[in-house]
Amino acid sequence: MDTLVRIIRPVWFSMPGISLFLGGLLWVISLSQVVFYTTNGVVMGYWVLVTGWLGFALFQFAWYANLLGLLGVLLMQQQPNRAIALAVVGVFLAGQAFWFEDIPGRHVSMHIVQLGAGFWLWYASMVLIALGVIFGSGGGEDDSPHA
Repeated sequence: MDTLVRIIRPVWFSMPGISLFLGGLLWVISLSQVVFYTTNGVVMGYWVLVTGWLGFALFQFAWYANLLGLLGVLLMQQQPNRAIALAVVGVFLAGQAFWFEDIPGRHVSMHIVQLGAGFWLWYASMVLIALGVIFGSGGGEDDSPHA
């Protein structure tokens, strides 16, 4: 019966697979949405993706949560414990973005007035990816027959 279920239900059609897919989809959609409303206009997701890595100079590390989530997904089958740790740390690191008050610029800083839909989609994607990694890590370990 287990063999029949494995044939009918593909691996990607599992709760972790759906969570990873939806997390990736939300992440991509967030790039086209407004992330921050500022005193000088709006900041789009693609702009944050391109320039966010510069935040390390200002002790703003939330952008690096993207890399931790990706590493978690890449390592989830080979090193499940490390993948889970990376994904969870990524969610906490992404949470630092809630504390952003200003976006420094060359001539003037932009004060953040409100968080946009792109921000919420991005953060939800980080949570979904972490859940997919947590519940999908080491999923193939029980495939061996027990003696």
